[in-house]
Amino acid sequence: MVKVLVTGGCGFIGTNLVSYLLDHTNWEISVIDDLSEGKKEYLTSIFNYDPERISFVEGDIRDEDDVEQAITGCDHVVHLAAQTDVIASINAPFKDADINVTGTLNMLEASLRHGIKRFAFASSAAAVGEHAPPVDESKIPKPISPYGASKLTGEAYCSAYAGSHGMTSTALRFANVYGPNSWHKGSVVAEFIKTIIDGKRPVIFGDGDQTRDFVHAADISSAIKLSLTAELPSPFEVFQLGTGTETSVNQLFSIVEDALTDKGIEVPSPRYAPARAGEIYRNYCDISKAKDILGYTPDHDIEKGIQSSVDWFTD
Repeated sequence: MVKVLVTGGCGFIGTNLVSYLLDHTNWEISVIDDLSEGKKEYLTSIFNYDPERISFVEGDIRDEDDVEQAITGCDHVVHLAAQTDVIASINAPFKDADINVTGTLNMLEASLRHGIKRFAFASSAAAVGEHAPPVDESKIPKPISPYGASKLTGEAYCSAYAGSHGMTSTALRFANVYGPNSWHKGSVVAEFIKTIIDGKRPVIFGDGDQTRDFVHAADISSAIKLSLTAELPSPFEVFQLGTGTETSVNQLFSIVEDALTDKGIEVPSPRYAPARAGEIYRNYCDISKAKDILGYTPDHDIEKGIQSSVDWFTD
């Protein structure tokens, strides 16, 4: 029986991944989460939660004993736990580095001790920084925020452990992930939907023409699972994961507006605020490598994905 450790498994992507793995594999799943962002009930409330297949450790990825408890008996590690706020990383770069760099290094060391077969590291488009899109794996990384720098450092450590110890690992550069289970997320899709449902005006930072590659959590979960099972050409590989489609924040708002209006919810016009420092203006990714090597094919275009998100928040 295969057993996988999911760090940050009570968070947004973590709960979606656990649910996906329960549906698409017969694996056992170990979860470690310090509950600083997620809550245990976020995990236990997923529709297909199975206590026979899931074990939970409340712990910190920087704590060797906590990690030891969670990783024992596991075959693979999916390392999602992180500080993910760009603005927070600018305001508190040492905290960002402590969680994202020290935490990742601790996970790699534990994985080495336990002979983990494959280590999947949740990286980000922020590690690459500002480039003319579409961004692919050949772009020279130039992060413009401490968060991006910490994610790039995590990638470098994964590469180093592959080179020094032969540990097979993947760095998965997530685009902007959205979807169900985003109770606490401050990302733009969740913020738009939650703010409008609360009867308030949503805020768009900058002119709204900044673009992102918005990818549904189910598609990211599929890619993570593939990264653990597909044959890889080398012990360390980087993959850009998104949809390959560029969507502006103004376009996104229009799609959210239509989906909520169809639900009978009144949508106020957005309020525009100054652009935020450290954020990339245009970004979407080339997913050719993930398609070719992993067999990854996203199933949710932006309209379908937003509809599923609105349904989750409103039904």
